[in-house]
Amino acid sequence: MEGVTVDRGRGGGGSEAAFTIVEILMVIALIGLVAAFAVPKLNFSAYRVNGAVRGTVGLLARAERLAVTDQSNVNVLFDVANNAVKVHEDANNDNVMDPGERVRSYPLGEGVVYGRAGAPVRQYTGTPTSFSRTQGGMPEVIFRRDGSASENGGFYITTTTAVNANGSRPQDARSIELIQSTGRIEWYQYNGSTWIKKF
Repeated sequence: MEGVTVDRGRGGGGSEAAFTIVEILMVIALIGLVAAFAVPKLNFSAYRVNGAVRGTVGLLARAERLAVTDQSNVNVLFDVANNAVKVHEDANNDNVMDPGERVRSYPLGEGVVYGRAGAPVRQYTGTPTSFSRTQGGMPEVIFRRDGSASENGGFYITTTTAVNANGSRPQDARSIELIQSTGRIEWYQYNGSTWIKKF
């Protein structure tokens, strides 16, 4: 078959573009180098605590709506020992977890705990939660059928990284606060020098 050529181009002319294995490996190596420099600079703690704040604020808003919809109290308990939030649908409004009443527990999230981790007190108290009512030994806030809360108050969350840093990472602290009359929920972030309202 001497003298026979095969045209591999498109439309009868030109050459076909393709990547060689060496070029692909070079691109992968460059992506790896960029990632090696960028990943240590990412602040995963901030992403975790901000995600926990958004989840907790959403949980409180759902509890408030549930109280209005069902026309009975919904108790939100702060399980500081287990870094979780419990929601108790108190059908008979007696502030007791009776058989048949729904109680659900929601963890704050991986690497997130109650506390300020060196940030200054924002408004209510230096303890992880300011709510004076308790149920089962846990601080609680009650959402009433009109959407109001049982009291003004708030709580702090931060990261385990900040707690282990012994006060050198106060910027991981967040404050979540409730307004009694309306049940409105606000949250604040400490930026290292002051508290900034985020929502």
